[in-house]
Amino acid sequence: MRIIFIHGLGENESIFKNIAPAIGNEQVFLNVWDILGNEKHEGLNVFNFSKKIAEQYNISSNDWVIGHSMGGWIAYYIKHHTGCRIIQIASATNIMDRFITPIRSGKIAYWLTRNGVVFNNLRKWFEVRKYNGMPSQQIFIETFTRLVKGNKECVVSQLKIIYEPVQAIEAEPDLRLHSLKDELLRPPKEPFYEIPGDHFALITHPEEVIKPILESLKNH
Repeated sequence: MRIIFIHGLGENESIFKNIAPAIGNEQVFLNVWDILGNEKHEGLNVFNFSKKIAEQYNISSNDWVIGHSMGGWIAYYIKHHTGCRIIQIASATNIMDRFITPIRSGKIAYWLTRNGVVFNNLRKWFEVRKYNGMPSQQIFIETFTRLVKGNKECVVSQLKIIYEPVQAIEAEPDLRLHSLKDELLRPPKEPFYEIPGDHFALITHPEEVIKPILESLKNH
């Protein structure tokens, strides 16, 4: 059985460093930055991006996909394409409805990103108002620094995976994990397993995240 890990917006594989060793099995870590590259992607959305990943990594119904934040949104559509089992951490199956942001327009978000505005200001606001002194402050800074300093077209492509309209699907995550104190995504409307911490609980509270994952793997 393979466990395939998909990180969130601005993150990389290291987001799973505190939980992956305890999960075991054959593990594959996807790097969305590398998959997208630095070129523009016309017509990109989560449906066709997840299909590309499913084909590229030969994901099947025998695999499990664990996704954090945007990675859980991608995992949701991979399940539609492949029938695999998925675990969402701090994610959603209707992500724009749960995404806490004043920017509701993709076109505006892309323009602001290309002009170096949106993540610079968000990073400063969150550092001072929300994450200052919190256990997850450092991982927040690292993540938003990548969004500020990383290739802008690659960041825009990641935003397209979140913002671009996409057809609804009928799929159900095998496990949802979410913190009520998540400052970036509201908790799912559907039933979920509550974990402590915030959006980065898998870094700050790994034991509480690992436990329900192992139970889910064992029971399926």
